[in-house]
Amino acid sequence: MRTDSVTYRSAVWIGDQKSYRVTLLVGVAFLLVIMLLLCPFLVASDAAAFGRFPKGSKIAGIAVGNMTREEALTACRRELTSFEAQPLVLTIDGQTMPITPPEVGLKVDYEKMVTEAYNRAWNVNVVERLIRRFLGRPKTVDMPVLESYDKAALSTFVNNAMGTINCTPRNAYIDVTQGTAVYVQGRDGRQADFKQVLATAESSLGQGNRTVAVPLVKRTPPAEPAVQPQKIIVVNQAAHTLRLYNGEQLVVEYPVAIGSPQYPTVIGQWKITRMEKNPTWYNRGSTWADNMPASIGPGPGNPLGTRAMTINGGGDLIHGTSDSGSVGYSVSHGCMRMRIPDVEALYEQCNVGMPVYIIKQVGHINFDCSKKPFWWGHE
Repeated sequence: MRTDSVTYRSAVWIGDQKSYRVTLLVGVAFLLVIMLLLCPFLVASDAAAFGRFPKGSKIAGIAVGNMTREEALTACRRELTSFEAQPLVLTIDGQTMPITPPEVGLKVDYEKMVTEAYNRAWNVNVVERLIRRFLGRPKTVDMPVLESYDKAALSTFVNNAMGTINCTPRNAYIDVTQGTAVYVQGRDGRQADFKQVLATAESSLGQGNRTVAVPLVKRTPPAEPAVQPQKIIVVNQAAHTLRLYNGEQLVVEYPVAIGSPQYPTVIGQWKITRMEKNPTWYNRGSTWADNMPASIGPGPGNPLGTRAMTINGGGDLIHGTSDSGSVGYSVSHGCMRMRIPDVEALYEQCNVGMPVYIIKQVGHINFDCSKKPFWWGHE
């Protein structure tokens, strides 16, 4: 009884296998018949499409599907006109170093670009093309921009740019060269390798990209990366003005008298070291004060007026004066004289430690404001 059951199951299994094979053979035969019937149509369709780009093809992002090579060439020349005029630019930390295409012989190679794109699209054997055509999935291309350029000129451009790319760290500072307060933040020191930068530029051009991000070998941060907004005083000797800034914003401007040629006001970056209301004037033994008393207390006859602020630049002061006629001229003994109402108003906005920049004139301040003054750290 068991033997009969096994024999029956075996016969059923064999029958299933034969049925599967028969079905498979029938299916293959059916597909072959379909292919044989469609083959002439597919071949004819393939032949008709020859000479045109497959549907979905792109050159430099421009759709050229179903176009001939001549049509694709015309379309590329038309669409890439503005791109071709773009400069080659090296960029780093927001800085840009551009050069125009003619200066490096930079041109879009239209003929080569279209020819290579077409060859790639049709570089498929006949069987694969017929299968793709049957499935409605032709091989497409997406060709990047191909450019030619003068390698020697490109090398010279990159070499010249290295002087800007490579730099030492710069601490933050307040720039007063134009008589205003401009906050210049710190800058990293940078070191790049010429060969690496040149190779990156060539690689970018090879990908149709004219903006080149400069690679660095080393970056060195500044010791003082930022200057915090603060109040400062800028005295312009040529203009006989004193300006108070809060950050980069001008708060107020006053006329002042400055030192005469014989007793010049000290130029440079200083700070307020002492502030006095109704000060006492002390005779420091200068020749111009030989006939004056040892001191003069507060009151109408006091040479310092009602307010005085001492800076660490030779002991010069910003102070008031009852001789308002001298304000606006170079007639003092080194101090910066102000009208009484002006100095009293200024006094209320100042503090010990406030920076005071005394410049010769706009554009020629006669000191380097980007560096710490000689007295820094020795107060």
